[in-house]
Amino acid sequence: MPEKLPALRPMNGDDKDTREAIAIIGLSFKFPQEATSAQYFWEMLMQGRTASTETPKSRMHTDAFRLSGGRQFDKFTTSKACFIKDDIAAFDAPFFSISREEAETMDPQQRVLLETTYRAFENSAGLPIEKVSGSKTSVFVGNFTDDYKMMYCKDPEQPFQYGATGCLMSVLSSRLSWFFNLTGQSLSLDSACSSSLTAVDIACQHLLGKESDMSVVGASNLIFSPDMMLLLSSFNVLSPQGRSFVFDERANGYTRGEGHAVLILKRFSDALNDGDCIRAVIRSSGSNQDGHTPNGMAQPSRKAQESLIRHTYEKAGLSLSRTMFVEAHGTGTRLGDAVEVNAIGSSFKSSRGEVVPLSLALDTLKDAVAWQA
Repeated sequence: MPEKLPALRPMNGDDKDTREAIAIIGLSFKFPQEATSAQYFWEMLMQGRTASTETPKSRMHTDAFRLSGGRQFDKFTTSKACFIKDDIAAFDAPFFSISREEAETMDPQQRVLLETTYRAFENSAGLPIEKVSGSKTSVFVGNFTDDYKMMYCKDPEQPFQYGATGCLMSVLSSRLSWFFNLTGQSLSLDSACSSSLTAVDIACQHLLGKESDMSVVGASNLIFSPDMMLLLSSFNVLSPQGRSFVFDERANGYTRGEGHAVLILKRFSDALNDGDCIRAVIRSSGSNQDGHTPNGMAQPSRKAQESLIRHTYEKAGLSLSRTMFVEAHGTGTRLGDAVEVNAIGSSFKSSRGEVVPLSLALDTLKDAVAWQA
C-alpha cells in the first residue's frame, strides 16, 4: 500500500492555506528520442543533451522545402525538430474496441493518448479501469496542431466514413471519455504553446469546484504535415539550427517537438482518504492573457506575467520569498526570453526586499525536448 503523505502545512508564519491543493496520483509520458521514461528524461536533462534531429523520411520529405538562402515563404526555415522514436503507426486497435477500418482513419494523437491514459491509470498504484468506469471523471486535453487532419483532407482516396471522429480535435478528449466510460466534462482545447498547462489549470478549477471527483489531463503533439512547418517558417519563429537557445545570446527562434503526456488529478484530501500514491502536489494554478500589446498579438506582456505570478501565489497562500527554483516557459526568442526573465525577477525580488538577496534557479526544458503543446 502506498505510504500516505502528511497533510500540507504553511511554509512559514506568513503563509496561509486558503484552499485545498490538487494531487497528481498518476502519470505517463513519452517525449522525444530517449526521453521515454522519468529516468531517461532525467538523464537527458542532467547530461545537457538535445533531442533535435533531422526530420525522418517516414514523416515527410523535407528536401523539396529546404531553404537555400534568404527568406522564402514556400520553404522551411529548418528541417530539424524533436521526434519521438516510436512507430506511431503501431496501434492495438482491438484492445481499445476499435475496428481496423476506424483505426486507419484515426489521428495518431488519439491513439497515443488512449495508450498513455491507460498507462497513467496503471501508474496510479494500479488503478483498474473497471473501478474508473462510470465515475465522475473529467477529461481535458491540450493540443496545438492538427497535422494529420491537414494531410487526411487532401487525400481523395481516404475513406471518409470515420473521418469526422478520426480527425476532429474535439475527439481527442471525447475518445478517452468514451473508452474509459468517464462521465465528467470532456474538453479539447488549443491555447497554442500553453495548451497543456491551460488544461491542467482548468482541471484544477473543476476539481476545486466539485464538478468532478477525478480528472484526466492530457496533451499531445505529433508532426506530419509540411503545411504547419511552412506556416511557422513564414511567421519567422523557428530556429534555423533546429534548436531552442533559451536565455542565450544565440536565441533565434524555437524548435518543434513531439510528445504526449497524461496526468491523473484528484483533490488532495480525497487522494489521502483513498490511499492513492501521490506523485506530486499542485498548490495553486492560474492563467491570464496579455491583452492588447502595442507591437502585435505575439508580443508578450511583462505586466501580465508579473500579475499572474503574484495572483497564483496569493491564491495558494504561499510566500514568494521561499521559492528557490522556477521552471520557465523559455520561448527561445530574444524578446520573449527578456520579458519572461524580467517578470520573474521583478516578482520574486519584490518579495525579498532590500535585505535578502535574490537567489533563484531558473530552468526550462525547451532546449532538450523543444516546444510541444
